[in-house]
Amino acid sequence: MPRGATFRGQPLLANHQKSWLWGTIPVWETLHAGRWPVYELILSTNANQPIHEKCRDMAKKNGIPIREEKPARLKQLCGAKDHQGVLALMGPFPYVPLKEILNSTNSGATGDVIVVLDRLQDPFNVGAIVRSAAALGAQGLVLGTDSQVGITSHVARSSVGTVNQIPICRLKSLRSAVEELGRSQYRIFAATLDATTPVAEIHPQHSAQRQRYAIVIGNEANGISPELIEQCDTEIAIPMKGTAESLNAAVAAGIILYELTR
Repeated sequence: MPRGATFRGQPLLANHQKSWLWGTIPVWETLHAGRWPVYELILSTNANQPIHEKCRDMAKKNGIPIREEKPARLKQLCGAKDHQGVLALMGPFPYVPLKEILNSTNSGATGDVIVVLDRLQDPFNVGAIVRSAAALGAQGLVLGTDSQVGITSHVARSSVGTVNQIPICRLKSLRSAVEELGRSQYRIFAATLDATTPVAEIHPQHSAQRQRYAIVIGNEANGISPELIEQCDTEIAIPMKGTAESLNAAVAAGIILYELTR
């Protein structure tokens, strides 16, 4: 089935096979949040754990069709054997406007932090960054469309369902997004290998004034595009003491987020 396919007249996340979300925790978090459209829930005939019943009950509550199939059929549908006895057929992910992220806040953090992802292509990196952002109290994430993976079933699984817990925006122009962040009084930091400013130096730990930060994380191989770096206020780095030249993008993002939100 081609991209843009539908299920009973409703748009799918991607082509039919790539529109399945599987795994007990990602599916439960998605059903529980009630933000991302779920068109159908499929449970394995041997799915008898409490989490399966919770998924079943939540689907019934929300009027989502439910059917049972043999485990081999679930594997055939999603193309994965680690489905844990549950599949959900997903509609398009509910991205939000940038304004919605700007208008949100996290009262438990010492500052407002937005993560901007530039051309990240590994869904497991993106999912891990989403999970860190949600765990550490970021306001939201901004994704581009050029060579950037969106919120797919693999991203959702890697995030352990936390894509449902934090606002995510996707825009064609990251340059315009960064301009808007600047107009909204965010200090914009580019995470680069050649930066001379350590991340630990940019956040005043005992400041009474609430800070606003945006952190740009770049492509796994090539980093942030030069055009975006020019728009940032400061380039920052994580000091390296070992022999490795760099950190995985998701690990680096987690460290920076911790420094900016503690």
